[in-house]
Amino acid sequence: MDSQLEEWMTAFHFFLTFTHSGLAGADAAGDPEREGVLDAVKAAICANINLFMEMNEEEFAKDLPRFAQAVCNLLLQVSNRPGQDNLAMSAIRFLTTVARSVYSKLFADPNVLKQICESIILPNLRVRDEDEEVFDMNPIEYIRRDIEGGDSDTRRRAAADLVKALTDAFETEVTAMFTGYVTALLQEHAADPVNGWRAKDCAVYLVMAVTVKGKTGERGATTTNRLVNISDFFTQQVLPELQNPQVNERPILKADALKFVTTFRSQLPSETLLALLQPITALLGSEHVVVHSYAATAIERFLALKENGRSKLAVSDVLKVAQQLLTGLFAAFRHADSAENEYLMRAIMRLISFLGAEMAPVAPMCLKALRDMLVEVCKNPKSPGFNHYLFESVAALIKHGVAADRSQLATFEATLFPAFDIVLANDVQEFHPYVFQILAQLIELSNPPLSAPYMAVFPPLLTPVFWERPGSVPALTRLLVAYLAKAGVGIAADGHLEAVLGVFQKLIASKANDQHGFALISGIMQHLPAAAYQQYLSTVWQLLFTRLQTSKTPRFTRGFVVFVSLAICKLGVAAVSSTMDAVQPKIMLMILQQVWVPSLSLVDGPDEDKLVAVAATKCLTESPDIFANRPLWEQLRAALDAKLKGRKVAF
Repeated sequence: MDSQLEEWMTAFHFFLTFTHSGLAGADAAGDPEREGVLDAVKAAICANINLFMEMNEEEFAKDLPRFAQAVCNLLLQVSNRPGQDNLAMSAIRFLTTVARSVYSKLFADPNVLKQICESIILPNLRVRDEDEEVFDMNPIEYIRRDIEGGDSDTRRRAAADLVKALTDAFETEVTAMFTGYVTALLQEHAADPVNGWRAKDCAVYLVMAVTVKGKTGERGATTTNRLVNISDFFTQQVLPELQNPQVNERPILKADALKFVTTFRSQLPSETLLALLQPITALLGSEHVVVHSYAATAIERFLALKENGRSKLAVSDVLKVAQQLLTGLFAAFRHADSAENEYLMRAIMRLISFLGAEMAPVAPMCLKALRDMLVEVCKNPKSPGFNHYLFESVAALIKHGVAADRSQLATFEATLFPAFDIVLANDVQEFHPYVFQILAQLIELSNPPLSAPYMAVFPPLLTPVFWERPGSVPALTRLLVAYLAKAGVGIAADGHLEAVLGVFQKLIASKANDQHGFALISGIMQHLPAAAYQQYLSTVWQLLFTRLQTSKTPRFTRGFVVFVSLAICKLGVAAVSSTMDAVQPKIMLMILQQVWVPSLSLVDGPDEDKLVAVAATKCLTESPDIFANRPLWEQLRAALDAKLKGRKVAF
């Protein structure tokens, strides 16, 4: 093994340090985007030794110094050509792995650290012409790379990771060194603010790389480098960029500033976050997609931020600028290339949810704007994220607007129904689940009897084609249950109950959808009089017993236990036993003994626990057959006792 390893390492080192003027010249003169043959080989070698370093650190130790030196020398020769990005990233990742290992001492020499910082990290952190082009020409890709974690394959991300690794290993030395570089970069920018913006961009990126030691998507930076004064840098360098009234000037620096406050939002006082809302709202007016998208993201993250389980910002404080926020967010959709900007729509959704009932006065106006957007995107849906947040915004408006003022329900219905008609008439399938959920939401808030438009929608919902689309099943189930709750008697009287039971039969036979089948049959039992469905119960039990026998799963068993409990509570033990006996005499005792009682421990949730506890109590006290079967009675009593005590019991 050692001889083979030495043979491989010798070959790797040879090709890693190999140069060929002809190949290098051809690569330099050719397409700058194309990766050269020799660069590809060296990138593959860097990837291999990086993997070997991660998995076989001890075996690699004797070869590590020469490879670390070779990789450093290689990076000194790498240019800014996009064709060498893969090589640069692979080489920097190897150095990062070394810096995170017990062999980080290889970089302990101040001269080595200085060379790495000045000749490797800083050149790869600087924004390039190609990055600026992506910022202007492909802003969504820029955003994906920069704030959504899609930058794992960029030089900047690789260099930033190396900064973090070195900071962790040599915090005092590296922080002091980078503080000096940041000062120099800011001085370079101050000497020529118009042309020196790239230096400040690099400084901001470097400060974030050095400072952030731990972060989460929910809170941003959670732990920071104690040697960096975030507050001073924010006040002196970041805040002026945000407050600059020229919203279209130096857009990349404005994007950097927005990213900075979004990253460090949990470190900034709530008073500072509130004060930032006004200049950030102004930046929604920037013509640059990245800038107004980052502004929307900052607003959304500020509002979502929690501290000790409560929102860091108070509703009463945000309410003072809510009108400005809404106006700015809706106006930003008029920018070129932002008609379906998901970051703007997510911010609107968050603002609606954050303000809650306080949205009621402006809810109809917002709903109309959202309705108009929905009608427009129906023509050509192309942004799933935007569409999702659009419907979530509508649902949040209904939840908070109608809940606060039920008189607005008719206005909401009149506003939304024409748009929903377009979705259903044009069969915009990706919108069907959203429309069904919102219809269910509106019906749940309605008082019976339901109006004619609602009832006209009901019969088509039972057609098989809707239920063959998996994404629509949960929403359709909720919608049917809402109809049963508000118009169940009329549905049964109009002869639709058999069709609903047909849907139940289809759902309960599917392992993927059986939970929705139980929701539907439970809705029938909860909201309809027993006389309406009594004649079908034997068939229902037959379907459930067949599924129980042929393809039982833990989830199905749990649903079965809960439904049997509901039936016992609604109809009584004797009535349930009678309908089960129509399938097979005395089958209820067998079901209780072999399935229901042993599976009580599968049920969890406060409502479900109460249901099974009441059902078990009724079985123990109301059924002569169960009382006569002493082993079953004792088994059931022990299971109920365990359930009430919150522990499981073996049978």
